[in-house]
Amino acid sequence: MAASKYRVRPLRGTDLIEIQRANLRALLRHLHREHGTWIAVAHKLGFRRSFVLAFCDGTEPGNMALARSIARAVGLSLDDALVGKAPPRKAPALSLVTPPKRKGGAS
Repeated sequence: MAASKYRVRPLRGTDLIEIQRANLRALLRHLHREHGTWIAVAHKLGFRRSFVLAFCDGTEPGNMALARSIARAVGLSLDDALVGKAPPRKAPALSLVTPPKRKGGAS
């Protein structure tokens, strides 16, 4: 069976080089810490959980569609995500702090 003469690129795996895969895996771990479960991460990315986990484990080489989804999910451009820039930090949630209660006596 011969390959199509119209498709010169391989079908999968060579779109990303290893350093880009490592940077995307770091962003995936960031998303996992942020969302808590791999199911929520996969839902946010629009990919199956098994595919996301296989990419994170290194058994799946990934592709540019996954890279674009990861970059969009963390709020980076595709180029910034591939070179390994850190995702933008969110402002910490403000919590109201009440002064401690004093025991007895006048304040």
